[in-house]
Amino acid sequence: MRFSAWLLCFLLVGCHSLSRTGNGDSALYSESHLDFAKWKRTPDCCAAQGGHAAVSSAGENSSRAGVEILKAGGNAVDAAVATAFMLAVERPQSVGLGGGGFMTLHLKDQGDFFVDFRETAPRRATRDMFIDTHGRPLTSASQVGARAVAVPGFVAGLYEIHQKWGKLPWKKCLEPAIRLAREGFKVYPSLADKIVAERDKLTKYDYTRSILFRDNRPLQIGDVLVQRDLARTIQRVARDGKDGFYSGPVAKKINDFFQARGGLLDMEDLAHYEVKFRDPLFATWKGYHIVTAPPPSSGGVLFVEMTNILNGFDLDALSRQPVAYTHLLTEVMKYGYADRSKFIGDPAFVKDDYKKLLSQAYADAIRAHIDLDRDTPSSQISPGRYLPSDHGTSHLDVIDEDGDAVSSTLTINWYFGARFAVPGVGAFMNDEMDDFSIKPGVQNVYGLTGGEENAIAPGKRPVSSMMPTIVLDGSRPRLVLGGAGGSRIMSAVIQVMLNDLVVYPWDLHRAVFAPRIHHQWLPDKLEVEHLPDDVKSKLEAMGHQVTPYGLTPVVEAAQKDPDGDYTAVFDPRSEGGADAY
Repeated sequence: MRFSAWLLCFLLVGCHSLSRTGNGDSALYSESHLDFAKWKRTPDCCAAQGGHAAVSSAGENSSRAGVEILKAGGNAVDAAVATAFMLAVERPQSVGLGGGGFMTLHLKDQGDFFVDFRETAPRRATRDMFIDTHGRPLTSASQVGARAVAVPGFVAGLYEIHQKWGKLPWKKCLEPAIRLAREGFKVYPSLADKIVAERDKLTKYDYTRSILFRDNRPLQIGDVLVQRDLARTIQRVARDGKDGFYSGPVAKKINDFFQARGGLLDMEDLAHYEVKFRDPLFATWKGYHIVTAPPPSSGGVLFVEMTNILNGFDLDALSRQPVAYTHLLTEVMKYGYADRSKFIGDPAFVKDDYKKLLSQAYADAIRAHIDLDRDTPSSQISPGRYLPSDHGTSHLDVIDEDGDAVSSTLTINWYFGARFAVPGVGAFMNDEMDDFSIKPGVQNVYGLTGGEENAIAPGKRPVSSMMPTIVLDGSRPRLVLGGAGGSRIMSAVIQVMLNDLVVYPWDLHRAVFAPRIHHQWLPDKLEVEHLPDDVKSKLEAMGHQVTPYGLTPVVEAAQKDPDGDYTAVFDPRSEGGADAY
């Protein structure tokens, strides 16, 4: 493994002080615009290269586990499973056995696949379960405590994926996670920060306090986090497969905990959880074939819709104009996020109206209404306006020399999910009920609004922003990427893809590091990670309400380089791991 030492600079908008392949020079900004001190990073961090395979994830130990499995003779699926379970140990604030996820796969000899192991509403869930007698939303109940938890799919999804496509024994893939949970690891800065940030909620449960606190103080950077109950739970799963979690002693502990605290989740919900194997979404862009996530992910739909709109613009030229490029991406995001609010839901409950959003004709209609000189207020953008009249998340990527690639996004939703772990099980439980529209027009924890399509119903899967994506050059994986950060996943992932394919061709390190923007239709504001004052003032003159970046998404990515090597990069905005061999 050798770490890259490329000099970095700026920007989402394609501006930097070095020459680059494809678009010439743009001598506007330098690496000084990136806040490495805040990120606790150096400009040459966060990447690895190797001649055989690469793994990128949100955890240093996790990426190392993936490479360990590859070296032991495992395939990309084995490595992804090992990395995912290790993330469940290393990033308890973001992902775990009590959550779920999506996985997009490109397997050279078998094809392209998408697996949905998203959490589902318990069978006793009701549409208005988070509305009081006066019609007011009970947002805290959908985010914290036993009623916020949906039926987890993490273990079932990874088990069935491995049974279908894995090579090494299932138990072998889980050994690194069991070892780390039993032996512990040193607490890193973002984990320590999230324990402090959620302290009041986490300390309501004695068992949760016993995991994350010592002598009534939050674990601090450098303290060792040991999770023996979680190690035993993963051991049982390694021995018994998914039955080790969805039935037997573990399921009984989960059932008893929820019944004692007024939760809806019970053993019957666990026993009847189903993994869904769906057809992925496909798109063609700039000669590349894109494989991404279908509903209940909204990410893939918006990804295709937004790239269709961008197809009609000269991005090579616009990417050298910071004001014009930032403005264009902002306008495109508004239309995509507006459509998200109405047309996307669990396909088992919602008709496939979203397919209309994927047409080039619809993209052409939106493009015709984008003014490159003026902001379009969100109040003037409505979902599907130009349709024909008939009508704490985490990510991992694996790419290997066999031509296989896996992209998987995993989550328990907010930091530490519903803010508790089940005694004797050690797994933090999700708060995915908040990803439903608890009342049309009411914002969730990420500020997203939704409608009837995403209303709560028993067995239903909430709309997600997760979008594990694979970009193919012909039949070979070129780029594998995805991210974490709620509603900001989609805007971040599409910007990294644009950076790597257009703005900074083949420079994945710079593509991930470049500052980003975000606009999600409502609220009507353009969030910027960094913009020079003159660019900011020009955007404001065009009508944009420019504000500092809110919740920071992180993106992990891996690619096959032109020279045949493999590069993995993790986002410097948080801890992560890039490994290769």
